[in-house]
Amino acid sequence: MLGKLLVFLILGGSVYFLLRNQQGSNNLKNLPKGQPIARQDLTLPNATGQPPVKLIFSGVLAVIILATVAWMVYDWKDQRTLLEVSIMTPNNPSSLRTYQVYKKDLQERGFITKEGQIVRIANSERMEVHLLPTSKVKQ
Repeated sequence: MLGKLLVFLILGGSVYFLLRNQQGSNNLKNLPKGQPIARQDLTLPNATGQPPVKLIFSGVLAVIILATVAWMVYDWKDQRTLLEVSIMTPNNPSSLRTYQVYKKDLQERGFITKEGQIVRIANSERMEVHLLPTSKVKQ
């Protein structure tokens, strides 16, 4: 939630300063045609020592978009991590069942296996979750 708020504040501030800077440059265009303009008013905005605001905010926006895309790709890849889930009953420790599950399908008291089987865990059963080694992955 804090990340969303931070992105909103950065984008809102960027838009505010971009519009504010653009209004300042429009004031020169709105001068009457017959009014003489002093020589120093014709200088470029960068020559007055002001930072290139449009370039800075475009760069910040590009970084935010790239970070968002990178986070989405990472999250997509992470949710498709294959896990090994073992279910054991405390009364009968020899009854150990093992399933392959994608991380996105794992819940607190149940999961959906890689094959599509829905498994619910009883309160008396225990579930162990391990990262599946790449050598054990079944295609």
